[in-house]
Amino acid sequence: MSYLILALLLGSWGLAYLYFPVNRLWLSVAMGLSYFVWGVWVHLLDKTLHWSIVLEYFSLALLGVSLLIFMGLRA
Repeated sequence: MSYLILALLLGSWGLAYLYFPVNRLWLSVAMGLSYFVWGVWVHLLDKTLHWSIVLEYFSLALLGVSLLIFMGLRA
């Protein structure tokens, strides 16, 4: 169920990213923040949250945001 929520959330941000090129910077940050918060929240509910998991989600979100921003600047 939680992966369905993630897919719907990132899918809607992704569609907004494609259809509103003026707002790509903010949409990229929103996508990364949504992914990070979702990951921390899911592990918090499962009681499996550790600092390594927080850093993993943060680094992947930062990498994704960076890629989306640089691709958006290039387009």
